[in-house]
Amino acid sequence: MSAIKKIHEWFFYLIENTVTQDPTDRIAKVKSKKTKGINDLADRIVQKRTEYRKDTLINIYRMMNEAKLEFLAEGEKVNDEITLLEPSITGNFYEDTNYVDSRHNCVINSRVTNTVHAMLRQVKGTYNGLSLEYGGASIDGVTDSTTGAVNGEITPGKTVTITGKKIRVIPEEGETVESCITWTNAGTQHITEQQDAPAVNDPSRIILQLPDLSTGFYSLTIKTLYSTTSTTLREPRYITSRVRLEVK
Repeated sequence: MSAIKKIHEWFFYLIENTVTQDPTDRIAKVKSKKTKGINDLADRIVQKRTEYRKDTLINIYRMMNEAKLEFLAEGEKVNDEITLLEPSITGNFYEDTNYVDSRHNCVINSRVTNTVHAMLRQVKGTYNGLSLEYGGASIDGVTDSTTGAVNGEITPGKTVTITGKKIRVIPEEGETVESCITWTNAGTQHITEQQDAPAVNDPSRIILQLPDLSTGFYSLTIKTLYSTTSTTLREPRYITSRVRLEVK
């Protein structure tokens, strides 16, 4: 059986793997320009199919999302041919079978479909020759504001305080502050973007509400153009937490 020809490239650079003890261990991070949104999707379709109006496409897309949310709210699985979304309830049940807000959460698990896996067979990675330089910036600690834990344990949906040096988030044009803060699952390498903008976004402290992360170990990465001078960095700096974060 002949090998499948790779027709797309993902350019990547290397960053320190913060979930291992080996200081030489590096992992790849794909260099993306910016997160694409509804407008970008509509523009791409209009470029290919000029008979469709952009505003019509956007309205249909939003109605589709509304329909997905309705099905999910009813406890139904949703497969949109890219992602399979599945309602789930986290937390343990013992002799008491009641749902308890302090112990249980309603969440949506997601995984990509076979359509995405088929696309990935046409992609290869290409190293761009760069390794991450922190430039003196660092994430020194993450404190769970609910439990007070400073040992890396974090609570999904609750507030955390991130401390460090040069960590204030200044996004690139077209990005948001929250899209520059990501949480990478150490086991699956799935990346979750921050959903809510930080309540505090300072050079040495960021306070934000965690997204609904599933159980596992995570690393936190901050992308920023912040510098201590009057001008911003020419290229964004990626700062990854050295403390292994854990959702139990």
